[in-house]
Amino acid sequence: MIGMSVGRDKIAEIRFDAPDEKVNLLTEALLTRLNAILGDIEAGCRDGTIRAVILTSGRPGVFLAGADVKAFVAVAQQGDPVAAAAKARVGQEIFTRLAALPVPTVAAINGACLGGGLELALACTSRVAGDGPEVSMGLPEVRLGLIPGWGGTQRLPRLVGASRALDLILTGRSLTGRKALKLGVVDAVVPIEGIDYEARREAARLASGGRPRRPRWSWLDTNPAGRSIVYMMARRGAQAQSKGRYPAPMCAIDAVRYGLTRSLSEGLLYEADHVGRLLTGEVSRNLVGIFLASRGGGTAPGSAKPMKIESVGVLGAGTMGGGIAAVAALGAGASVRLKDVSAEALARGMGQVRAAAKHAATRGRLPRHEAARREALVAPTTGWSGFSGSDLVIEAVVEDLEVKRQVLREMEAATGPQAIFATNTSSLSVAAISEAASRPARVLGLHFFNPVEKMPLVEVIRAPATDDGAVEAAVSLVRRMGKTPVVVKDTPGFIVNRILMPYLAGAVEELGRAADPAVVVSIDRAMVDFGMPMGPFALLDQIGIDVAAKVAGVLKAAFPEKPGDARLFHAMMQAGLLGAKSGRGFYVHGRGGKRGKVSPELARLLSATYRPPVGGAVGAAEMAAVADMLVDAMIDEAAALLEQGAVDRPEVIDLAMVFGAGFPPFRGGLLRHADTVGTEFIAGRLRARGVTPAPLLARKGRFYQ
Repeated sequence: MIGMSVGRDKIAEIRFDAPDEKVNLLTEALLTRLNAILGDIEAGCRDGTIRAVILTSGRPGVFLAGADVKAFVAVAQQGDPVAAAAKARVGQEIFTRLAALPVPTVAAINGACLGGGLELALACTSRVAGDGPEVSMGLPEVRLGLIPGWGGTQRLPRLVGASRALDLILTGRSLTGRKALKLGVVDAVVPIEGIDYEARREAARLASGGRPRRPRWSWLDTNPAGRSIVYMMARRGAQAQSKGRYPAPMCAIDAVRYGLTRSLSEGLLYEADHVGRLLTGEVSRNLVGIFLASRGGGTAPGSAKPMKIESVGVLGAGTMGGGIAAVAALGAGASVRLKDVSAEALARGMGQVRAAAKHAATRGRLPRHEAARREALVAPTTGWSGFSGSDLVIEAVVEDLEVKRQVLREMEAATGPQAIFATNTSSLSVAAISEAASRPARVLGLHFFNPVEKMPLVEVIRAPATDDGAVEAAVSLVRRMGKTPVVVKDTPGFIVNRILMPYLAGAVEELGRAADPAVVVSIDRAMVDFGMPMGPFALLDQIGIDVAAKVAGVLKAAFPEKPGDARLFHAMMQAGLLGAKSGRGFYVHGRGGKRGKVSPELARLLSATYRPPVGGAVGAAEMAAVADMLVDAMIDEAAALLEQGAVDRPEVIDLAMVFGAGFPPFRGGLLRHADTVGTEFIAGRLRARGVTPAPLLARKGRFYQ
């Protein structure tokens, strides 16, 4: 787990290696052992047998991936902010002991160095990082509703200044080695192969009296007036981003500001107090729950080690196909054959890959040379040559059952027996598509969401004949792409579309009842106030009215007893109001898809479709009730989905709705929100509206036990 050795050059090496774990984590046991090793090093410093210390990792691609998040749950459940702060103090004291060693210390960062791992490195005299895609450094605690609690809000600002420190802490973003060097987080960047040599050379230099390298601060950080501007802008940005629903960003700003006007020890106490309050708060508990679900939401039973997919075929070079090719190459590092019948379509698809590679390099997600190398992994083709060695082929062709079946037959003829066929369908039955397969056990669904490069969720759809090995291999690939997989049985609408349709249909029904275009804005505003990233009508415009109508038709055929009225969809399609892609939908969309006013044609379509209006206009006072109604409809559908066994745990649904539909993370997910409101109360509201609740919702006290 962690060991120490001393070389003949009197340089001690602390090596982290947890062979039984996927990554090195700062568990309580590891911290206890580290504390004991520091005692041994202090003794060696006193007797002259140790003149410098290197902290390194025995795991390729991983330095320290942070704290053990599962331990947060136990602390949070106690509900005691003082006890939680005391837990943070334990880590702070160990890192302070490291920082106080009388000899120089050097962190050799060979891979993921996140959260507590970076805080440990910041307690060292110097940091040397490898130059490779596996190296990432960051403080992502804000994404868990927390702030760095082992000195990150104190040591990072003292190193790089408040402005740069707050940018990293408030965004939770990760840095490559080169980006970290530019910002002053590390002192040197070298090829991964030479990191141990360079760390030892740096340790020897410092032990011989060399001075640590320190970055030059931004001019804003060098005077009180400039720092006031930094804090003011940080607060404005945090408020605009969080809308007051996430307390951690403001706490981080407070901790940085307080610490830079006090001693380090005072700042650490202030930081720990904030951690204690945040960790035991509802928002952090919800965000930690989502994080833990994301680590297990795609798990499938079967073999312990899935087949690693190295070669991917993508059929169709449209928006979805180009995006899938980009994340397969840039994210997973797989070689990709991108096939289309049209050279023009291939050119557009390759342009999409190039744009994604440029974005990855610009944002520091990949070094430029690595982004260029991975971009070159995508090879366009109009034929089937080169597919014989494909491990997985993903089709992203038109949403037509017979076309997909024909593509499946052609794919099987061009590939080996090991190849997995994945359909990117959003509405068709995977089982129905696989009826054309000679190897149905190797057929599944991979439902990516648009835009592929940005949307974090992928639904992995298991048909009745799909074997475990195919599912596990697909889940593993999705994770390598940097996406979050959720496994769902082949059921109409899968998870996200099935749960969203009652929500969208309910909004359209309210619009029809009022027959007033102003209701579009009112309902959208109510759902944004609830915490959704956009309202249902703005979402419909993004999905596409034609796509929504098709999904609604599939679900209506599968569940004829469910309410739903597609008349307005069809009227809009006939009028050419298809949403953002046509420039008109419920809203007018300008250059770059920017949403403007409600479409002027909508009033005419409403009066023609709903004659006479079913009821009166929906007033502003009713909007909160409408929001409750729409969310209740999603909860009811989720309960039915869970009862049918399409997914095995409520966490899977919550994960899918947060990452695939933008359900507000601070609420913990759809079903965790239902538990907070009360399932009996929600069932009562549904009955009051004349809706018979799903049996599971009607009889279950809580989704989470």
